[in-house]
Amino acid sequence: MKTLEILPEAHQLVVKGNLTREFITANIERQSTRDLSNNITHINLSQVDAVDTAGLAWLLLMVENAQKADLPLKLVDLPEDLVKLAKLSAVSAFLPVQ
Repeated sequence: MKTLEILPEAHQLVVKGNLTREFITANIERQSTRDLSNNITHINLSQVDAVDTAGLAWLLLMVENAQKADLPLKLVDLPEDLVKLAKLSAVSAFLPVQ
């Protein structure tokens, strides 16, 4: 069974596994938001296996929280499925992709 891990590593959050509704919980949202204040400048998505609209919403929440805290945040190594989903959802302009 696939899972979701969001691990802080050297100024980035590394997302591993399924960034989907099944695995995004309130606890993950709280922890990830707290991690932003620890000099996180990137969210690395290179190890994401699957993504859905809940995963996209989580990313938008992270971007919004970073902007509110005046923190520079970039998304790196987006999987093609996420890029397509963001375009279909008309939110790709809101994602700070590096």
